[in-house]
Amino acid sequence: MPDAGALWPTRYLTGGQLVVLRTPRTPQPPGVPAPGWVQLRDAAVRQDWLDRIGQEWLRLPPIQQLVLAALLFFLTFGIGLLVPLAGVAVHRARRERRPMVAPAAPLSLSPEASLGAWDTTEARVAAAAGRAWAETVREPAWHSPFLARSRAAFDGQAEVDQIVDLALRIRQARVSLGVRPAGAAAEYWDRQLAALETAARQLGRRADALIRYRDQAALLSAELRTLGDLERLERTAAEIDGLTIETSAALPRGDGGIGTVADEIAGVRMAMTELVDLMTRTRAPLAEPPDSVRYGS
Repeated sequence: MPDAGALWPTRYLTGGQLVVLRTPRTPQPPGVPAPGWVQLRDAAVRQDWLDRIGQEWLRLPPIQQLVLAALLFFLTFGIGLLVPLAGVAVHRARRERRPMVAPAAPLSLSPEASLGAWDTTEARVAAAAGRAWAETVREPAWHSPFLARSRAAFDGQAEVDQIVDLALRIRQARVSLGVRPAGAAAEYWDRQLAALETAARQLGRRADALIRYRDQAALLSAELRTLGDLERLERTAAEIDGLTIETSAALPRGDGGIGTVADEIAGVRMAMTELVDLMTRTRAPLAEPPDSVRYGS
């Protein structure tokens, strides 16, 4: 079945690699702390120097152990004898625990990681579904009141988990199918492989639905941002209109009396100008000699 128009072929890589997401497991509650004497015993068992003292003590012949025990008892009043006894106890505790420690198991990938490493159609579908839902939850529109009913009615993570489970079953069927046999069974193997591929592509429709839901949520987020900008600009425009009206209104003494002072200054300047003109006209004849002197009469 062709996947023309499918969204998941180009929407399955996360950070350049195939990542299959699933609901994380609920963390286990912390255990009850061990009693104090158990913690003290475990701390003593972890001391290597006590283990070495215990090993050396047990290597000694019994007669030497007896002599050293007597010396430690009389010289230290029995306190020094506690050290080799504690070393023997630590050494025996370690020897008893050693067979119980299982060899370290090799690290194994989780089913989701194994599915992502396979990189088949069902793996790309599962990765696309997980990425689409993760991006949907990060959209601001998903947390807005407009999608409250959708959040209550639709569990996207449960849908992703179902897609991942089906993808894991398809992968397991591919593993069970094995390599293509020779002979007459090859045709039957081809039909089974084609059926698995068809099932994986049909599963891709559910991933496409999640991707389209994510795209619609992204568009709604953009519209909400635009609406927020328009509301902010509308509030600013109302404030600007109010400032325009207040600054253009002819209120009494709206200038704080500055206009009256300016008029007074202008009147004084005009009076001074007239006085200077009068003085100039009055002093003008004195600036020149009398006519008798001028004409020699």
